[in-house]
Amino acid sequence: MVELCAYEERNRDVMLPWISAFFGFHAALVGKDADAQEMQSTLEEWLRDGHELYVITADGTAAGFVHLGFRGDTVAWLEDLFVTPALRGQGIATRAIACAEALVSARPGCTALCIDVAPRNEAALRLYRALGYDALSLLTLRKEFGPDPRDRQTQALGMRWRY
Repeated sequence: MVELCAYEERNRDVMLPWISAFFGFHAALVGKDADAQEMQSTLEEWLRDGHELYVITADGTAAGFVHLGFRGDTVAWLEDLFVTPALRGQGIATRAIACAEALVSARPGCTALCIDVAPRNEAALRLYRALGYDALSLLTLRKEFGPDPRDRQTQALGMRWRY
C-alpha cells in the first residue's frame, strides 16, 4: 500500500538526503554537483505557503517524496517526485502520483495537475505518458551563459532543440 503522509519536522533527517539525491540526478544531467547547503534552503522553500510536501510510504516504509505546488486556484503542479533507488521499479511512483491526483482533484476548483520534466529524464517521461499526461501546455526554454553540455537534440512543434 502506498500513501502520501504530510511532511513533519521529524522527517527532516531523511528528507535532506533525498532532496540531495533528487537534485544530484538533475545536476549530473548537466555535469554539475548537488550543493548540500542548497538542500536546506530547498526544504524551507517547499514548506512555505503555496507548497505541500509529502513523504511517500510503501507498506509503512518511507520511500520518497512528492512536492506539490499551487500557482493559482485551478491548476496544481507535481513539482518534484522522488523514490529511493532501492525501491524503484515496484510501482511506487505510479501509486504516489495517483494519490497526488486524488489530493489535487479533491480541492475545490482545481481542474488539472501539471508536471514539468527535464527532457533527458526519459524514465519520468515514459511514466508520465503511461499515466495519461499527454497534453503539452507549456515549454520551458533555456539559454546557457557558457558552455552548453546538452549534446542531444529533439524536435518539437517543427523546430529542433538541444536537451
